[in-house]
Amino acid sequence: MGSLRVFALLAALFAVVGLTGLTACTNSNAGSGETAIGSAGGATIVAEVNGAAIMAAELEEAAESALARIRQEEYDIRRRALEDLIADRLLAEEAKKRGLSSEDLLRQEVEARIRKPSHANVEAVYERNRQRFAGEPRAETLARIEEALLGRSAAEGEVAYERDLRARADVTVHLDPPRLAIDIPQGAPGTGPDDAPVTIVEFTDYQCPYCHRAQDVLDKILEEYPGKVRLVHLDFPLDNHTGAIPAARAARCAGEQGRFWEYHRSLMSQPGTLDDADLTGRATSLELDSGDFATCLASDRHDAAIQAELEQGADLGVTGTPAYFINGRMVSGARPFPHFAEVIDDELAGG
Repeated sequence: MGSLRVFALLAALFAVVGLTGLTACTNSNAGSGETAIGSAGGATIVAEVNGAAIMAAELEEAAESALARIRQEEYDIRRRALEDLIADRLLAEEAKKRGLSSEDLLRQEVEARIRKPSHANVEAVYERNRQRFAGEPRAETLARIEEALLGRSAAEGEVAYERDLRARADVTVHLDPPRLAIDIPQGAPGTGPDDAPVTIVEFTDYQCPYCHRAQDVLDKILEEYPGKVRLVHLDFPLDNHTGAIPAARAARCAGEQGRFWEYHRSLMSQPGTLDDADLTGRATSLELDSGDFATCLASDRHDAAIQAELEQGADLGVTGTPAYFINGRMVSGARPFPHFAEVIDDELAGG
């Protein structure tokens, strides 16, 4: 069983106990999807209106943002399927060496890695999610949580064994990911070396809880890849988050005093009301010049840049936050560290 099926099983198990959810914030009026449009040569006429031609190049430009999402989704599906095929091939080869079936080999290896959750761990999960289980019999809920944790341990054991097999094998992947050219606006806040081999451009909404959750992952990325990753922040305030634009203004105002990243971290790690009092209080805690900050916050001098980044993200196919482009490769939603590490390692190895 490859990693795609493992994580599908894991998601199903956690859905049983109500521990899964969305990974990104979207506009309240966002559509459910787009229809794929076939690629055509730019000089091809795709329609005529009263004798005037509409060229394929015009069509491609008009559909660019939708196509960007679709191409990335297609690649993700193909890559996950390819990873499953690789894992199955390696498992079959190892099973043959041992004189076992693939199923028996996997069962042996996974069972050796399963760790039964302690009663304390089960209770801790229950307490953290008590409101979700309101009205449900405690004993039955605890049993379902234990089953889900056992399922996670089994899934992690399977992934670990597949990684062991792959580490001992000679595997080369020739499936090229789609990339988009990202024009980084002049003056956009960035942290990490300018010449880092990997650049992560993040589109963020300060009122999005999934962006807040993703902050720990970004911190770990910068910690685990010192000198190898540059992180660039761009704003993507969603229209159903009324505090997102004021917060984006405030972070830029703090940036005028050289404290963008400190203010950014405050917004990400300490969610608040994002009204004037909240935003001003954060500036005070960072000992910013209160008069300059207040004047800046009351002005609209950063609004054009914020709007330009919002439009840039939309043109790139961003429909929700957080959204990332790792050397031009799109990653949507608050993904776990291993997901980012896989893409970053691939880029460091030459893409």
